[in-house]
Amino acid sequence: MCVTTAGFSTDLIMGIVLVAIILFSLSVHEFAHAWVANLFGDPTAKLEGRLSLNPIRHWDPIGTSLLVGLIMLTSFGIPLPIFGWGKPVPVDERNFDNPRIQGVQTALAGTMANLLLAVLIAGLLRLTHLPSAVVSALTLAVYINIFLMFFNLLPVPPLDGSRLLRLFLPDSVYYAISGNIITFFLLIFLVIYFLLDYVVLLSTHLTTFLIG
Repeated sequence: MCVTTAGFSTDLIMGIVLVAIILFSLSVHEFAHAWVANLFGDPTAKLEGRLSLNPIRHWDPIGTSLLVGLIMLTSFGIPLPIFGWGKPVPVDERNFDNPRIQGVQTALAGTMANLLLAVLIAGLLRLTHLPSAVVSALTLAVYINIFLMFFNLLPVPPLDGSRLLRLFLPDSVYYAISGNIITFFLLIFLVIYFLLDYVVLLSTHLTTFLIG
């Protein structure tokens, strides 16, 4: 009985730690979108209070609640797939001088912010001697941010990487693809069944490389 209780407590703590890491990582991601959009002349996100690292500002009532709920349920031993999303940052590209290029840069800002955060945490791990529990949590944070970067770089609407298609396609074609619900579910299906394992593998390798 004691072993079971200890195991349950450990799983619950890990669930809480994972939630905290993901919420902060998503906040950094969305903050970067808002910051770069504001830098390029679009204050839409800033005016809505999204130029913030406060997770509540980026909490999507459906996506983030689902994500946190699924993580906590798995910590109770219920095997469930974990998925969800942060609240999308509003961007009005009409405020940009060059909507095509600056729109792509704004979209990719979130992924680059996750990469930067992962590099900074990995640097902290390399330069300091921390308790094993802290090292484990920070290692997980590096992996989560690397995973978010690779996953969001996939050229699948509405992921950030889909904006790269705008550099090669006419806007009319791009919006037709990104706005088609059938195309969206087809691409998501292809990602889950054919690309997700590669994203996990790349994330694992890069995390190991960064931490050393």
